[in-house]
Amino acid sequence: MSVTPGTASALLLTAVLAIPQLLAAQDFAELLEIRRVKETLDLSQVPEPDLSTVPAVDAQRLRDYRTLTGNALEHAEKAMQAQLAANTFGDLCARYLHHELHEAAAACLDQLRELAPTDFQWAYFQLLLAIATGDLEGALSSAEQALEIRADDPPTLIRLAEIQVAAGDINAAEASYEKAITAYPESATARVGLGYIALERGDPAQALQIFQEVAASQPEGSEANHHVGLAYRALGDADRAAQAWRLNQDVLIPMYDPLLERLRPLEEDVTLPLDRAVAAAAEGDHARAIELYEEILQANEADHEAHFRLAGSLLALGDSERGERHLRRAIALNPEHPGAHFALAMFLAREGRRTEGARHLERAADLVPENLSWRLQRAQMRAASGNTAGAIEELGQVVALDPGMIEARQMFSAVLVGAGRADEAAAQLQALVALTPDDLQARFNLGLMLFQTARYAEARRALDETLQRFPADVATRHLLARLLATSPEDATRDGARAVELAQSVASEQPLVDHLETLAMAMAEAGRFDDAVTWQQRALERERAEAGGNSSRRLDRLALYQARQPLRAPRRQN
Repeated sequence: MSVTPGTASALLLTAVLAIPQLLAAQDFAELLEIRRVKETLDLSQVPEPDLSTVPAVDAQRLRDYRTLTGNALEHAEKAMQAQLAANTFGDLCARYLHHELHEAAAACLDQLRELAPTDFQWAYFQLLLAIATGDLEGALSSAEQALEIRADDPPTLIRLAEIQVAAGDINAAEASYEKAITAYPESATARVGLGYIALERGDPAQALQIFQEVAASQPEGSEANHHVGLAYRALGDADRAAQAWRLNQDVLIPMYDPLLERLRPLEEDVTLPLDRAVAAAAEGDHARAIELYEEILQANEADHEAHFRLAGSLLALGDSERGERHLRRAIALNPEHPGAHFALAMFLAREGRRTEGARHLERAADLVPENLSWRLQRAQMRAASGNTAGAIEELGQVVALDPGMIEARQMFSAVLVGAGRADEAAAQLQALVALTPDDLQARFNLGLMLFQTARYAEARRALDETLQRFPADVATRHLLARLLATSPEDATRDGARAVELAQSVASEQPLVDHLETLAMAMAEAGRFDDAVTWQQRALERERAEAGGNSSRRLDRLALYQARQPLRAPRRQN
């Protein structure tokens, strides 16, 4: 690069350019998780619903759970607490949706979608909310967004088909039902939908065949018999229609819908012990929370969520051995528990068992790919372990999912710089400067990367802009002076200004590199005698500090003595 070897101290490369000192895994995770949750989830923006239509017991539970959620958010000082606060906020949202408190449900769902834009459950719950409120256009949009996340989800495809039928788009509805059946062949609901489409198209014989196949797969008294009767009536056979209707005892055809099932047990008393334990933990009373979690486990040792939350309280009180044991038990009971994998990864990293911790972090991020802070932590762990390619791949995906994630841009640019991929680093730094225009480090690094990749005019503009915002910054003045003095491009050199900048830097910090930059500037300005003088001073200082002189600096002295300026094209990383 134009900034020649040996100038590291003057350019503050160790502090500014090189990969920043990695935070401890626990500290970094907590910083991201807490910031991400607290900046996104704001309970004050969720209107308190009118509970007059809700049974008194349920209304009090909702009030208590809202208080619990507020406490959890307020007291989230560690990564696990932030995660639990987000889970509690999601539970509150589900309760509002279950009790048809639509305005409150909509407000909290919007926040959850912002927090986790690729988390399928919140997109699906928005779909259910739009259907419940009769918002056909919103339902269609929510269904499409949910399918962007999980393209072959049968319940979403079925609900999309129903929306398309309501909109009169029979062909699209048929395609959606068929996709649902392909993904889940046992779906009687989707097959009934195809039967109704056959009726709509004037083919009652086809509809009858479909309805009879469904009825044969259902228990006695199934409402499928009602559909059979409708097909017979359409065929003009009133007797068989009446016979089929007599068989109908309104036994519902079950619909495969795991997320809808999450809403159904919310009124059951079994949730209350866990609620009390979570509330105690949120308020910092981990001793009480541990007692309550242990009571839950006495009744049901296989409750993986209780094991997970108990581990959090144990770790908060410093009981590492038991905390680790319960995290491992939660994972044994539910190998796809993302929170347990992540918490165990952070615990192991803190204990210095980074290899095993990395495996659990990989698993956690795989299970919840929409949790970008976890993925950012995974990228950092990959970079720290020497897996630079894996870190770059992960960071590329993270910034694609959230182009405005500042921490991801910062880490991505640093890893790219460390990998010698200056052009790509410059692109990330440009995006970072656009996001954080007052970030001096990002601006300086951008100028340096542009300089290093021989984009001299862009580098000069970037450094000029940085100097306008931060006129006192020594590193920026120094780098700009070198560019103006040594660029191979005539249009980007300016000897007089280089001298002005270099003199100010050398007077403030008379370091070897700064004195040498002043010599470069003097040579570009045609003041070769002064260039020789300043280069000799740089050499004297270098001898005093290092006991000798580098051949490069001696060569430059000879260049100035020959009355020639220095041209220093970029060097490769």
